[in-house]
Amino acid sequence: MTVKVSIVIPVYNAGDFIERPINSILKQSLPQDELEVIFVDDGSTDDSAERLSELAEKTENIRVFSIPNSGWPGRPRNIGVSHARGEYVHFLDQDDALGPKALQVMYDRAHRNKSDIVVGKVKGNMRGPIRLFRESVDSVGPEFAELYETLTPHKMFRRQFLLDNDITFQEGRCRLEDQMFLAKAYPLAKSITVVGDVVCYDWSKRDDGSNNSKGRTEPEDYYPWLARTAQIVKANTSPGPVRDAFLTRNYRVEVLRNAATPGFLKGDPFYMKHYEAARKVAVEEYPDSVREGLPPLWRFRAELLEADRVEDLRKVAERYRGTVGEVEFSGPVRWRRGVLVAPFRARLRYENGATVKVRKLGDGYGLDLAVVHGIDGGPEWTFKDLENRAVVDFQLRQRNKAQAWFADVESEVSVAADGTVEITGTVRVDPDTAACGGRLPKGLYDVHVNVQLLGIDRMARIEGGPVSELLPCGGQRSQRRNIQAAPYWTRDGRLALDIGGNMHQVPGERTGVQATWRKVAKKVKRVLAS
Repeated sequence: MTVKVSIVIPVYNAGDFIERPINSILKQSLPQDELEVIFVDDGSTDDSAERLSELAEKTENIRVFSIPNSGWPGRPRNIGVSHARGEYVHFLDQDDALGPKALQVMYDRAHRNKSDIVVGKVKGNMRGPIRLFRESVDSVGPEFAELYETLTPHKMFRRQFLLDNDITFQEGRCRLEDQMFLAKAYPLAKSITVVGDVVCYDWSKRDDGSNNSKGRTEPEDYYPWLARTAQIVKANTSPGPVRDAFLTRNYRVEVLRNAATPGFLKGDPFYMKHYEAARKVAVEEYPDSVREGLPPLWRFRAELLEADRVEDLRKVAERYRGTVGEVEFSGPVRWRRGVLVAPFRARLRYENGATVKVRKLGDGYGLDLAVVHGIDGGPEWTFKDLENRAVVDFQLRQRNKAQAWFADVESEVSVAADGTVEITGTVRVDPDTAACGGRLPKGLYDVHVNVQLLGIDRMARIEGGPVSELLPCGGQRSQRRNIQAAPYWTRDGRLALDIGGNMHQVPGERTGVQATWRKVAKKVKRVLAS
């Protein structure tokens, strides 16, 4: 039978952790004769090669290749692709796992949409939920900015697409090899599918900590690779939204973070070397359009960085370092036709409790920094794009499951009379559709809220009510299935949802003998009426 998917796994001293990806592959809903597994042992010094060889002898769809140690996963992945026979290739790391439906769902949607790349929903304990996966999308192009929230290669790629465009990994010891790979792949893809409703990849931190970077990264070992990544993006794109989407993400994450670290604030020589190296890349490799696309505070920091205004950068970082998010329900919380509906207001506060504000300047706004610290971005430094990356996400995180879903939110940004910037809107939670269009599984869900304003990104808590009590709206049974859904406050005062009556019985529900007699009464009434 034709191989639909080849799974490529680079291996180096995997030990017992290799059982995790193997077990997840054996449990795939895609038939085993429609997939193959290619392990490439990168010169392991433990018994990994022997263990894999024994497995391959017993399993027809597993092949093992061994190479001298290259020091990094790039060459093993390239070797794996060169030997792959599948229509699609999926990269998997030696200590991660695939969701049981991952390959079947990703392949089916790739085949239906003629996709070059399929980006599957990720869960795990290494980072929070990714907003990209709040919904499934059949086909988007590389201009879809949220794609750049995930720059790891743990995705499915059409093999011929990789071969035709000579898309390979940087080999040998390097940094950002994943980003360099996506810098070639994303811009050239004609159709990219996003799977948000099925968990495809389980990305977890190892108990022994060995999948974390150890030691301090020297600037000269990192920033030349960041410059190389920018050069690859520019080589594969024309000026415009695709180029800017990738580079804006990198500027924000890889460059500007160096102007806010504790070491930078203290003037530590090691972190000042990082700052100087990052600034050099920013000036030499990133066009003005990238800086101009950043939200207001990030854009101001970028201008200060490129002008080498170190003291002002420190003042900005200090001003916003202790900022916290605040979300409150601004009106009654109700159930409407089986949907929880709640109006909310979100703000940011400084460490001293004052709200984050802007000041009116002509037909735009200015940051409050000049008033507070005497920092000035220029005589007329103003902005009008309050809505740039202004988002409130209500994340429904299933307890003990390391996965999350996103509630529906309608919102708008406004400025109060005193200059306070806030996002107001309404959140809706429908238990029948909240799981990316599907039903929320039974369980307990903690509601986390992420607030982004002006370029400040903070998790927030919803100020709550009595501990372990239901909200005033109580709860309700689902309209389309007979299941309880109840919002309540946790012991630490956070909002949670009980789907399925795990801890809370919805007030007014009839159970036991009452429910039985109610059914009998209805049946008798129907008989008498006939």
